[in-house]
Amino acid sequence: MSDQISNTTVAQGAMQMFLEEYCAAGIQALLFDTDDEVLSLHIDMHELFEFNHELAMLLLELPSKFLPLFNIACLAVQRSLKQLTTVSGSICTVKEDAQVRVTHLPNHPTLQRTRVPGSEDVGRLLSISGTVIRTGLVKMMETHRVYSCTKCRGVFSVNAEIEQYNYIPKPVRCLVPGPDFCNSTAFVPADSAEDSQRCVDYQEIKIQEQVGRLALGTIPRAIVVVLERDLVDKAKSGDSVT
Repeated sequence: MSDQISNTTVAQGAMQMFLEEYCAAGIQALLFDTDDEVLSLHIDMHELFEFNHELAMLLLELPSKFLPLFNIACLAVQRSLKQLTTVSGSICTVKEDAQVRVTHLPNHPTLQRTRVPGSEDVGRLLSISGTVIRTGLVKMMETHRVYSCTKCRGVFSVNAEIEQYNYIPKPVRCLVPGPDFCNSTAFVPADSAEDSQRCVDYQEIKIQEQVGRLALGTIPRAIVVVLERDLVDKAKSGDSVT
């Protein structure tokens, strides 16, 4: 399995095995939460390294590809555990929007930072410590837009680009997955039950490097961080965060 772990299907299967073995209690908390207060599942990187070193390294190097796969795996494990749950009188619901969040990155200078990351770190998973110096208002962000192809009648979605200020580009061709290639360039916004799930709360905060961890005479730099979903309103100015 380790030789093929970069394959999406194999990786997702390994993720489900990891979640079932190491995160069963957290997933149970997701299922039995009735107030939508528990919408995150935290995974410990040390445990992931213990389970599958190659999968952990791929998550560090390609988080934009493998974190969404972890969200899909979390959803699959929720559905599987729900079918096995037989607790009478309990309300058990699958949290479709649950997010997997990574904690406890290895204590290595390339992963644990006290300085603001540079351009060479784009696309990598890092941990940075700093002090919150500004918090913005909580706003609403459209996460994706669903289209329907007028030729093949298929439905597909286009995700927002966070780096482009949540801009959702208009597709240039049909993106419906399947063996039959559809080269249509005509599509319309789809009317679906997903309408209420296309938007999430988000908040921008600014984090500054902690002066006490810098060399004498070094000017602290700052970086804007985007908080989404259940992370909004969790930090206020003056807080030390990681």
